[in-house]
Amino acid sequence: MLLNNGTELTYRVRAHPRARNVRLVISHRHGLVVTIPRWFARGRIPEVLERKRNWIERALSRLPAKPEPYRLPERITLAAIGEEWNVTYAQGEYGRPNLIQQAERELFVCMADERTEAVRKLLERWLKAQARRHLVPWLVHTAAELGYELNGVQVRAQRTLWGSCSRRNAISLNARLLLLPPDLVRYIFIHELVHIRHPNHSHRFWQAVAAHVPDYRDRLKQLRHRMESLPV
Repeated sequence: MLLNNGTELTYRVRAHPRARNVRLVISHRHGLVVTIPRWFARGRIPEVLERKRNWIERALSRLPAKPEPYRLPERITLAAIGEEWNVTYAQGEYGRPNLIQQAERELFVCMADERTEAVRKLLERWLKAQARRHLVPWLVHTAAELGYELNGVQVRAQRTLWGSCSRRNAISLNARLLLLPPDLVRYIFIHELVHIRHPNHSHRFWQAVAAHVPDYRDRLKQLRHRMESLPV
């Protein structure tokens, strides 16, 4: 499909076992991602995109023209739990970067100049460890508080999802939730817990969400494109 500016639309296709409908997501980092049910014929995707042409054009026009290069953070704020960590970098020999967690919320990273992406992955692993320590018991407590029965919790570092709930009632959390304010984290928890009883985004699902978070639409707006600006 050609866009109005004459360029060919590019996109990624993601088949999801729990998807009921085709879903389009446009982000600064990934561009257009088309999520489809496993039974959906991929040959019908161009037809869907053509119907959504105007929305796609508007959404793409709101994205920055050129992504900014990633910069290693000097500070990581875990807003969800009210912690702030300073990060110090030091020049080291070639090889894998090394991270040391010091007292007083200090992280020390020894790295080579050209290993920025490797350091980013290292910080991501540290964030996942913190998330397992803080987010998992928080979710378990929230499930018990609201009367939902969990069947396991995993922590990952997804680039497009804040969380997901499997058919077996196991919830996967994005470690980057630690970088969000507590009210947004709680909303994500509730969103995924409600999926235990409503494994879709039906009217009943949103009614159940609204019973716990009446202003959930505001939370959704706050989460839009939020992942793209996070330091880790």
